[in-house]
Amino acid sequence: MVRNKRVITAISAVALAGLGLAACGSGDGGSSSGGGDGTLRLGNSEPQNLIPPNVQETAGGDVVDLLYAGLYTYDMEGNLEPVLAEDVPQSEDNKVWTIKVGEGHTFQNGEAINADTFVKTWNYAVHGDNANYGASFFKQIDGWQDMQLGSDGDAAAADELSGVVALDEYTLEITLSDPWVGFPVTLGYSAFMPLADECLADIDACNETPIGNGPYQIDGKWNHNQSIHMDRWDGFKGTQPSIERIEFKIYTGDATAWPDFEAGKIDIAAPNAEQYEVAKNTYGDKMFEDETAQAWGLGFPVYDDVFSDPDVRKAFSMAIDRQAYIDGLFQGRYTVANSYAPAAIPGHLDNTCGDACSFDPEAAKDLLATTDFPMDKTVELWVNSGPGEDYLKVLGDQLSANLGIEYVLKTLEWPDFLTKKDNRELTGPFLTGWSPDYPLSQNYMEPLYGGGPDNDFGYHGEEFEQLLAEGNRAEDLEDALVKYQEAEKALAADLPMAPIWVTRTATVIGDNVDPASFQRNPILGTIDFTALKLG
Repeated sequence: MVRNKRVITAISAVALAGLGLAACGSGDGGSSSGGGDGTLRLGNSEPQNLIPPNVQETAGGDVVDLLYAGLYTYDMEGNLEPVLAEDVPQSEDNKVWTIKVGEGHTFQNGEAINADTFVKTWNYAVHGDNANYGASFFKQIDGWQDMQLGSDGDAAAADELSGVVALDEYTLEITLSDPWVGFPVTLGYSAFMPLADECLADIDACNETPIGNGPYQIDGKWNHNQSIHMDRWDGFKGTQPSIERIEFKIYTGDATAWPDFEAGKIDIAAPNAEQYEVAKNTYGDKMFEDETAQAWGLGFPVYDDVFSDPDVRKAFSMAIDRQAYIDGLFQGRYTVANSYAPAAIPGHLDNTCGDACSFDPEAAKDLLATTDFPMDKTVELWVNSGPGEDYLKVLGDQLSANLGIEYVLKTLEWPDFLTKKDNRELTGPFLTGWSPDYPLSQNYMEPLYGGGPDNDFGYHGEEFEQLLAEGNRAEDLEDALVKYQEAEKALAADLPMAPIWVTRTATVIGDNVDPASFQRNPILGTIDFTALKLG
């Protein structure tokens, strides 16, 4: 099974800061500036891992994006911006793509980065034996299927991607199995970042003490459930951040960064829903509020017999009063979601969910009565421990009142929740969030619900996957987006996830940070750490 998704922990995205860090940019470097001791203190939840092609959630992604740099990043408009590459990918037919890797880039252990670095890294990322979550992002590349394990665990037919070749020391050629005009857009995602040979030789050691190539270098090793510290690496050839050191404090369980922020121990944080009004009045222009592309909803285990019926899923969705939910929990600040791809994402189409996302408790109860749903069954609702428990409880209360069901909350620590979700072991609906890997509506569909029933939801829609494939084969991006919109309509008709809200961040910066330097990418929601300065 090959799956990946940049899923969001309810702690990191809602209760901490939803930081979404981004620090890799092109340029010739810069000088250090900033006050105090040059240290920025941030909160995070415990990452699942720190290997770029195996990162599937924001806690790990926030760290990896500072320690590593890829061929590209994204500018404030969501366009590709070269970092290790010299220019954007080139192709005459949308099938064979050529990338020139810039000279002089190295890893933090001194190893040179060239075209062969990406050949070796991507072979590792894709091979079935390695079970990387990011492997699915490479599946458009020729030879991907041959590197997957058989259905019975049989060995892969190949050990190398036939579609990835180093033409010379700094020229990388990528051949796709079918033309895909959107392929270059994906290359700014962390799954495509390079790994050093020393890392490939001992992945476990590299996970504890990453050997990066980005603007920051880890200090010591990952101190699990406690901290991750990193220092600015002067060997990075891209735009140098001004901040000399970043210290992540890791929060677990119900703990959040906000009390430490108020005590002056954390420099950037976000108040939870209950603290928002007081924080806004207290911190004034030090609170930054931004629309994001972080989408949240109630996911369904389609693999479970009880929730395999689309009408059961639609009944649950119609029993949710989204606006009342947002008004009650989030002071009305968030946006009701009625589509899978939010408005900030290229290819967004409004109200693909239609009546299934409209609050109609009587119709919901009538629809549920036409199904085989066992009304005497206590529904288990799943979430990672922390503030998300309160968010899911409110949903559970609405479902109970409007459908007449009984429910119980089931909570796990974030890594355990992810593992159970990945293995399709959740026995009821679950709170789920998605932050974009790259700015394309396809990213809200194919990584999550594509690939047949092996995805986390156990969902397989033939029409949906056919329309996705047609979008991928379109000659230009405009035509592709039209097909992706049609695919979204087909997906919404089956409703493996009921969209509920799109987040608006409320980020507060402390006295240690220069407020004039704070800016967030409006599409990806990432804070620009090349621009951020200490006060």
